[in-house]
Amino acid sequence: MKQNLADREKECFNFLNLLPRDRKYVVVGGYAVSSYGFSRFSVDLDIVIPVEELPFFKKLIDKTGFVLYKQKVDLGYDGRFERYNKGLVSIDLLINAIHSRQTEYFYPFDYVFKNSVIREVGGWDPTVKAKIRVPMKEMLIALKIHSMRSADKRDIIMLCYKKPEELEVRRHLENCPETKIQGNINELLSVLDNQHFKDSLKGVFSISDAVFEKSIENCHSLLQSLKK
Repeated sequence: MKQNLADREKECFNFLNLLPRDRKYVVVGGYAVSSYGFSRFSVDLDIVIPVEELPFFKKLIDKTGFVLYKQKVDLGYDGRFERYNKGLVSIDLLINAIHSRQTEYFYPFDYVFKNSVIREVGGWDPTVKAKIRVPMKEMLIALKIHSMRSADKRDIIMLCYKKPEELEVRRHLENCPETKIQGNINELLSVLDNQHFKDSLKGVFSISDAVFEKSIENCHSLLQSLKK
């Protein structure tokens, strides 16, 4: 079973290592989070691209054995969307923008790209690594505040292990629907002291109590500041 999971993760890294530095794309989701210090297992690649890059990515996806599964169907994103599968591994292409179904707000590709950086990401298997373009940490936190699924809650907390720049997070949220954003922030605040949530987060990221407590403290500070 563990070998099967390792093979699936390796499939993701094989694809990530094929992404040329000169193409316009940004990897969001689990692998972007993992680039900031705490790896979590994922077999889903979420990549936002401008429409002009679609022919290149379709060719690369076809070359690596992935096949089109669904278009414009996803629990977390709205807008133009395509999903490709290869066994139990998937690639989601978010085209031209990242749309949040929860808040009905979208970030154009150019905005996300402007707020992105090349970082190294590693997997649970320490032998697999890739250098990819991901959102800057504060941009990634803002994206996840829009979504606020269980995985997003855990990701936001771990992204706070090293204090994020609160003013930068606020900048990415300043034009968003305030009531919905405040509701999502309150939703995350409500689970910070929940023991079941703590156990879930520690299981996903395999972290110590000390790391957990520091991440929670910084996250709580950020959320309270954003509420003001």
